[in-house]
Amino acid sequence: MPLVIPYLVALGIFFDGFGHAIDALSNAGFFHWLGSIEWSAMVNWFRSAPVAAPQLSSGNKALYSQFQQFMDMQFQIGEMKRHILTLPALPNEGF
Repeated sequence: MPLVIPYLVALGIFFDGFGHAIDALSNAGFFHWLGSIEWSAMVNWFRSAPVAAPQLSSGNKALYSQFQQFMDMQFQIGEMKRHILTLPALPNEGF
């Protein structure tokens, strides 16, 4: 018996079960439920950009701007450290 025959039998059994599953879902109304979903609204919701603007009170706006300056300064210090580590050593430094 060729080696392909058992694979074809297994494939046939799989698709027979798959067909029964689709038939059962159809009888249960699953596909009608899928058709009732507004897919375009869901896709538009996924494609829309999130609203990232913080809604702060007037007292917190000054603190938020200081926080932004502090975080920017931390980022710049980190970038400086990375740049300094790439510089070559002086003749009196290193190994």
